[in-house]
Amino acid sequence: MEKQRTNLSWDRFAGIFEAEGFPVSGVVDYASVQDEYRTHAERYRSWILEGKQGEMGYLSRGLDRRLHPQLVFPELKSVIAVLRPYSPHSVGDEQLRYARYLNGPDYHESMKAALERSMQSVSSSGLVPPEFQYKICVDTSAVLERTWAKLAGLGWIGKNTLLIHPQLGSYVFIGVVFTNCEFGMKPEGVKDYCGPCTRCLQSCPTEALESHSLDSNKCISYLTLEKRGAFQERYPLKGFVAGCDLCQEACPYNSKSVRYIAPVEKAAYLITDESALLQESEADYQARVKGTALSRIKYADFQRNLTARLNEENK
Repeated sequence: MEKQRTNLSWDRFAGIFEAEGFPVSGVVDYASVQDEYRTHAERYRSWILEGKQGEMGYLSRGLDRRLHPQLVFPELKSVIAVLRPYSPHSVGDEQLRYARYLNGPDYHESMKAALERSMQSVSSSGLVPPEFQYKICVDTSAVLERTWAKLAGLGWIGKNTLLIHPQLGSYVFIGVVFTNCEFGMKPEGVKDYCGPCTRCLQSCPTEALESHSLDSNKCISYLTLEKRGAFQERYPLKGFVAGCDLCQEACPYNSKSVRYIAPVEKAAYLITDESALLQESEADYQARVKGTALSRIKYADFQRNLTARLNEENK
């Protein structure tokens, strides 16, 4: 199709996304960021070649599509990025902990549905060409979400490798939409406010973090969520049986969000009674986690996490 351009301020569209629970959104034309994107993509390629993705084979298989986003959406002209904050308050207790993002509906499905409603509203707004098309990506397509969010001006990528928004911190889900329409928007950089701070690096008990680089093989989140089978080495889990928030807890920008966002009720499926969890059958486990992000952990691996945490406590 011919190149289509809206030449409209993003403010005309931001309200549509805000109404669906995305208080922060932005867009950037692909042509204006190709060189910068290529730099990020090459760093990602090096990270994969160094084996720092661990056993997450899907990251290696999707390498070409992440390096060349037009393989994901051939008519790519612009990228919309949105943020949805989740509760920054701790889930569980000091003995048995879950990553904060697990408290609530599976974000893959809820965000995809909300983005679809948003994009339908954009399509019918009369502000985009009739030929407008899009592809929604929420942590399931081969997309570098944090890179696109940064290029769209939603924050900076911190030393803990997470996107950090100046007000919301890093307790956010990222959604990305590829479109075939140019919005006339160039990248709006957000200053990297990490400065000399190294709290996140110092907070990692497994030394998985170096500045702006993560070795997944040592990461508690990877070990408890993605790793299959027995642990090769004994790493301190610090009470976490699903995910990890230690580097986020150490970040001053997340301390701000904790002060301003009220706690939410803990979801019933995030059980902290360790004895009950150890006696849980596989069928009961699958029923408990169905439809939640916790379902990505297989029953045997969740039991492994519990046992490792118990062994750590009894050392």
